[in-house]
Amino acid sequence: MKKITSLFLLTVLVFALSVPAYAAEEELFTTTSEPGIVMSIERFNQLYGRPSSSSDTISNIEKNATISLENIQLQGDVLNFNAIINYNNTEKRLAASGNLYKSYKQDNSINSVVGDLEDSTHNFNVLLFDIYNDSSEDKVITNKKYENSPHLKIYMKDQEGNILLFEVDVPKELESVEVSTNDRIDTEKDFFWFISVIQPYEQKEIPTDKKVMEKLGVQKSTISPTAVGYFSDWTHSTTYYKSFYIGSDYIQAWSLPYGSWKALDVKNQSTWVNSFKIAEHVTVNGTTYRNIDNPFRYKNVRLSTGVGAKSTIVNAIVDGRLDGYSTGSSLALKIAEKAWSTALPALPSISEITGWINAIIDAGTSKTITLGTSNIKLNSNPTVVESANSGNHQLFRYTDISGANTGHHLLLQSTVQYESTTGTSATANGVMKVKWDVYYDGLLYNSNSKDISFQYTVSK
Repeated sequence: MKKITSLFLLTVLVFALSVPAYAAEEELFTTTSEPGIVMSIERFNQLYGRPSSSSDTISNIEKNATISLENIQLQGDVLNFNAIINYNNTEKRLAASGNLYKSYKQDNSINSVVGDLEDSTHNFNVLLFDIYNDSSEDKVITNKKYENSPHLKIYMKDQEGNILLFEVDVPKELESVEVSTNDRIDTEKDFFWFISVIQPYEQKEIPTDKKVMEKLGVQKSTISPTAVGYFSDWTHSTTYYKSFYIGSDYIQAWSLPYGSWKALDVKNQSTWVNSFKIAEHVTVNGTTYRNIDNPFRYKNVRLSTGVGAKSTIVNAIVDGRLDGYSTGSSLALKIAEKAWSTALPALPSISEITGWINAIIDAGTSKTITLGTSNIKLNSNPTVVESANSGNHQLFRYTDISGANTGHHLLLQSTVQYESTTGTSATANGVMKVKWDVYYDGLLYNSNSKDISFQYTVSK
């Protein structure tokens, strides 16, 4: 009998040790059911996205949804948790995972951490996950008691066209969250979380006049005359603009593509520069917020430089700052070029050089380069056109027109040299081109370009 008992105890012990630890932890990490509000996105717009909207409107609606958080696991800046969500007589599961980031509010010394979370069940799209662990006044939608106290916001939309809004106590597992990275989350997961559920009040391209330029920090007096030998600035003819009403707030966003170029007369060799920058502006109730990233995103920024008579490009580099990359970073860009040949016209016209550029600027070969240092040329032979494409790497942050380049920008620097056996000088044509795609809420919003042409002298 003792032998059997010992064997039984041993079996029980082995079975207990074989049970995965997370099974026990999951039970410990379950929160109580917390109330929230669900409504159609259309109704949310009617109540919260109009000039007459009030920040109190939705908080007075009877709660008609609940959420229970389970198995909250935090490793470094990576968060995983599950949730059971009940609404409209159905129960749905959320399996969220992703990275945590410092919110834009931390620039104002407010302890707010936000998450870029995906739902592996595909039941929900997490619009905002905000761990607000502060007592400063905060904007809430469903529960006014959290205006001046710590809380967790979970805003989502489902596949049936509903928005779900939960504001609950911060779970104990998230009360002391600290984020190590200084990388910024996309503004669509932070300040502009609402752009996929709130219809813009206005959306348009507005003429880039003096008033708009001053608002964006682009002073007309700083736009230098177009001339070889100097840095000259260009601005796009229109500025992208959207405005919103959300609750009692009026939010406006402007974004202006602009850039600088510099070409020199060529005496043996000279260095030319072609660049793309962004001037942007966000206001809330008329107050400017420089720490809020603009919702407009630029991709496929293409810079191209073409040379004319007795000229070739022997070296080119790309520099700048993109989302997650700056000088010294390695990344893959698309590079395109047209080789120099004696078969080309000896004195190519502006239209001929423009044709060369247009034939290749949207194409290219992927090449890993180091921003600011490595030669982007695909081969060592001289070329008459060099072109670089940022691809899916995003640009969206403000760059000062003064040239400080504190924000996102892309720059193509080309070394142009005299190329002739005659030893004689010439007056040559040059062309620079910039193209860009603008994205908003993940979709292509607009595409446009800027052409710059000029004449320069070239001599040995």
